[in-house]
Amino acid sequence: MNTTIRKGKVPFYGDHVFTHGISRSGFFNKRESEELLMYGHTLSALANGTLTPENADEQLFIDQISSSEPATFYLATLWKKYLASVMKSKMHHGFAKSSARSTFSQNNDLEFA
Repeated sequence: MNTTIRKGKVPFYGDHVFTHGISRSGFFNKRESEELLMYGHTLSALANGTLTPENADEQLFIDQISSSEPATFYLATLWKKYLASVMKSKMHHGFAKSSARSTFSQNNDLEFA
């Protein structure tokens, strides 16, 4: 990929969200996971404001991330996809067997006049 966005100093694995890594999450193809691995820390820092943009590509990334319109810059599109996958991975659907006794109190404290 031809961009002037700085690569991260260390690989971005996304371990805090994806315990088995981004490449095994099922949300990204091989190219996307490799680019997140290289640029993830920089994109994260640019998005949350801890890193200031040094060139036009980084400023374009920030502009498109903060906009509600669909991104045209590839890394902005990829970062929005990453954020959407983080939200999807936080949704857990649990089905547990419960007894009616555990959810309904037998002793009603309501008084009727």
